[in-house]
Amino acid sequence: MRPSESERGPSLTLESIALVRCKSAGLCLALEAAKIGAMHDLTEDPTAPSLADLLQQPESPEPPRQRLLEIRHPDWRRLVRVGEPVIHFELPVRALQPCPPLLAARQCANGVRALAWIEEPSGVRLLIILDAWRLPVLEHRAGTDS
Repeated sequence: MRPSESERGPSLTLESIALVRCKSAGLCLALEAAKIGAMHDLTEDPTAPSLADLLQQPESPEPPRQRLLEIRHPDWRRLVRVGEPVIHFELPVRALQPCPPLLAARQCANGVRALAWIEEPSGVRLLIILDAWRLPVLEHRAGTDS
């Protein structure tokens, strides 16, 4: 017997996934909202690595206004710089596309899990969905030059 919607709870619907969308290195990226604990002002840790650094992508020449996303794992937490706007939204699961085979073979290295096309005022845009817990780790010390 399958549980009813009320027994499963609102966070377990299978029709959509909650994501946090941001920009980094000119890319439109998203992380699963359940793995994001909070958003902070950049002043909390201006030396936190950027998402572009973790993905080994060059930053845009004029980076947009930035925020810190707090990635929460049961055993650790880390702050990552991302470009604004930072948007919490629901994406229909049917919109998710598996990674192409070549990218899928390399996905363990960079945390890329899926792709999706999303509508924006300027047109359709590629959204790269990342697994926040599988992003590469860079040495980082708060408040020090690295």
